[in-house]
Amino acid sequence: MADFWVNGIVAVRDHKPYIQLSNEKGIICQLSMSETRQVAMDMLQMAARTEADAMIHKFFAKNEFPQDAANALMMDFRDFRAELDAEKAERSEEG
Repeated sequence: MADFWVNGIVAVRDHKPYIQLSNEKGIICQLSMSETRQVAMDMLQMAARTEADAMIHKFFAKNEFPQDAANALMMDFRDFRAELDAEKAERSEEG
């Protein structure tokens, strides 16, 4: 694994907090707090989904089921998750 660093800064120009992602070559990007939270949530979500995909492949291989069936299940599961992701959350208005 390559070295990777996460640092927090408060910018001199606007006095706002930022997160900087760096590697051995320097700063990769600088993110606002909302961007940082979104990237972090996306990473956690993708980690969980990739684990599920790997588990499907492992299960089908272990049981010597056809690989095409594993691929079909994984694609159907991804479509199912995409439909759920597209649903809008209901929010109540407090006044």
